Amino acid sequence: MTAYLHGFRHYFDFTGRASRSQFWLFTLGMLIALIVGVVIDSLLGFPDSNGTMPVTGLVSLVHFIPSFTVAVRRLHDSDRRGWWMLISPIPFIGQIVLIAFACAPSTPGANRFGPQPGHGADAVTNGHSMAGVASEAPGAASTAGSGSSPVHELERLASLRDSGAIDDAEFQRMKGQVLGQGRA
Repeated sequence: MTAYLHGFRHYFDFTGRASRSQFWLFTLGMLIALIVGVVIDSLLGFPDSNGTMPVTGLVSLVHFIPSFTVAVRRLHDSDRRGWWMLISPIPFIGQIVLIAFACAPSTPGANRFGPQPGHGADAVTNGHSMAGVASEAPGAASTAGSGSSPVHELERLASLRDSGAIDDAEFQRMKGQVLGQGRA
């Protein structure tokens, strides 16, 4: 339900990433809503002689933009541009390619479209906030538990900053965590 509502909270948001589960759970929620619409139309005596199904049409219309934006964010998660959606009108081939991309694994860690969904509280709720990188980035507990050195973590943070995945303020905060100077 959270993934379904997340799609509506980010109705016009083409930035960030959507994990496989976010995409498929939103798609499942949309399918359930369409089935409910068909049932309501049937109970109301539709489709009529013109084939009109007003409730199902309304449900489809409400879901059109968020399903498109979730699909674009899913493409971003596998490090593909949203322009791939333009192949969807190609009969059979377009849909097969997009389904294959939707099933593809996520790009591990941050990519050019943002942090990996599900890694950090902000990454899940915002989808494109770079603050979520902090959970996979260092902290006193993560450096001690993972065995990676502070130098390695600082180099990784510097590369994230240089790529634009995090801004300078976030870099400074996370650097402080690595060096044990920041808040836990």
